Amino acid sequence: MKATAVAAFGIALALGTTACGAGQISQTANQEPAVNGNLADVGSMQLRNVQIIYPDDRADEVFGNGGPFEVSFVISNIDPIEADRLVGIEAPDGGTVTIEGDTTIPAGQALEAGKPVGLLEPEDVAATDEEERITVTLDGAGDTVAPGLTTPLEFRFERAGTVTVDTPVDAGTYMVRQDQVRQAEPPHEAHVDLEGGGEGESHGEGGH
Repeated sequence: MKATAVAAFGIALALGTTACGAGQISQTANQEPAVNGNLADVGSMQLRNVQIIYPDDRADEVFGNGGPFEVSFVISNIDPIEADRLVGIEAPDGGTVTIEGDTTIPAGQALEAGKPVGLLEPEDVAATDEEERITVTLDGAGDTVAPGLTTPLEFRFERAGTVTVDTPVDAGTYMVRQDQVRQAEPPHEAHVDLEGGGEGESHGEGGH
């Protein structure tokens, strides 16, 4: 009975492994990256890691003034033929979003904006890759941007249409936990009175 159960388990495991290998592409396509930003899809546009970067200088002043904040994201065009273009980004409560750079997204390629705090680049990435990132700045956002809150940003595309992304503020490595090693306290000397009566000199073995 036990051998039959083990054999059945082995067959099921083999079939599961085979199925996983056969469907690897579709499963990988559905997996979401472990990132801090939000995501959305519209038409052939896939928006990933959309976030407002925590200011690295005078953060209190920037939040108090409602900006300027840098917006970071990656937009992939999964259409194999047609290109698209990011027309603009709308912010709530009178905020304005300025985009610097070419926002055309060729078929099968991606558009990147900003650089999230703590993002590690491979050492072999050419300098031109950094220049291909566009710059997106959010200003005049009032109190709609704050750590722990999300700001609805509306992305408008020439072909795909419009999608709103609830965009969080990513504090990144600025919120790294600071661990300190605590020094152990020196042990207290214990004075044991074998005859009772509290602290006193130890009489040791073979005491009175």
